[in-house]
Formats: sequence, structure tokens, C-alpha cells
Amino acid sequence: MLDHLSRAEFKDGYWDYEPGEHVVFAQPTGGGKSRWMYELLQVTMAHYGDALSYRVAIPKRRDEEAARWNAALGLRETPVWPPVPSLRRKPAGWAVWPKHLTAAPGQDPDVILVKDRAHIEKQLKACCMDGYQKGKCIFCADDIYKAAVYLHMNALFSEVLSDGRSMDFGLWGCNTKPSGTKDGSVTSFFWNQPTHYFFGKDTDERNRDRFGEMGGVDPKYISQVVMDLQIHRIGRNNISDQLYISKAGSDGHGGVAMCIIGP
Repeated sequence: MLDHLSRAEFKDGYWDYEPGEHVVFAQPTGGGKSRWMYELLQVTMAHYGDALSYRVAIPKRRDEEAARWNAALGLRETPVWPPVPSLRRKPAGWAVWPKHLTAAPGQDPDVILVKDRAHIEKQLKACCMDGYQKGKCIFCADDIYKAAVYLHMNALFSEVLSDGRSMDFGLWGCNTKPSGTKDGSVTSFFWNQPTHYFFGKDTDERNRDRFGEMGGVDPKYISQVVMDLQIHRIGRNNISDQLYISKAGSDGHGGVAMCIIGP
């Protein structure tokens, strides 16, 4: 029987993050993974302060949740990387949110889409590579599938997932479609290199099959637990319980520790 914790209990007493560790947030759209990522980032920022740099990469056109959390955490939004020099006070971190191109009447939307993706790719890659080279950084990919497949960042993600820990560079990624699509999927390193995993309820067996790639766990057991997680209606959102798996173990000495985190 897995222990059940509230989010407050987990954040206050159980979240134990070390620089350079990678984190997975995986569940279908609308389950609250981005919100949970920001909540844990907030706790981590409070603990490490200026010892680390913090960057959130947002490839979406609009996202009210991200905008609210960026403001709450003191993450200054910038459409380009590096940010334009400013005399303003140094922010707590950065939210790299490029401005998207929009097709005007008469323009070919497919052509604009290709140009738009190339523009977004350039900014997010520059931010990620800069953080990786400098080290001591948490880079949050709020939609790692889109970044990996449509923005061609899989090669970079593979490198930072395999080598980033020695640089104290941690990749945190939110993934809506673990199984991938006909267009591709996130690098397999995303499933076996991280230390921390948060899985929300997922009824798609193809998605749950990827979870077994982390190693050290019974994939059939994990699949069943994820399928049976509870959903809670909070406001207008259906928020899933989270299955948390730590490869560091409950005592930091190896092994796998698991619990279920409620609202």
C-alpha cells in the first residue's frame, strides 16, 4: 500500500531536490502538470535562491496559468534569448516566451507555421544551451514533446539528460503524450535518466508502457497505479492525483521510493 500525502505535506516534508537532477511530469492535457511543476519550482527556488538559475521555456501562443505563475515566482518574461539588457533589478529567474508569427490574409499558413517554429526553436535552444554551458541551472520545458519533436530539440535534450548532472544542470519536462505520435517522440533518455517522476492519471495504455523504461520498477504495477489514480474537480479543472517515484529512494541511499500525492 502506497502512502498518500497532500501536496502541502509533500512540498513541506518530502520534496528533496539536488542540483542537476532531472524531473518528469507526465499526464494528459488539463490534469495540472504545469501547475504542479511551478509549485515545486517555487519550493526549490526558495531553498536554493541565487545558487541556481531558473528558466522556464514556453512554446505555446497563450497560457494564462503560465503567465500567473511567472508573475508569482518573479520570473521575467522575455521573447528572445539572450534577454535584452535592462537597468531593471535582476529577476528571480526567466520565462522564455517567444512571440509567435501570425499569418496575414492571403499568406500561406503552412509557410508561416514553418517560419514560426524556426523562430521559437532558435530562442528556446539558445536559452537551454546557455544554461547547460554555464551550469547550476534548472531548465523547465513546459511542453517537452513540442520542443523535442516540432522544435527539433531532441538531440540537445539527449545530451543534457545524459551529461547535465555533472554541470548541475537539471531538465524538468512536462509531457502530455509519452507514447509520442506519428511525428515522433521525446528522446528515450527522458524516461531513464531522471531522478524524479510524477505521473498523473492516464488511461492510454500506449502512454503507460513508456513508464517502464525508467528501470528499477515493475512496469505492470506502475501502469495499474497510474490508471487507478483519482481525479478531483477543482474550479474548472480536473486535477489528477500524482504517482511520485524517486530513484534516489526515501533515504537518499538508492533504491526506489513511491507515494501518491493528492490535491
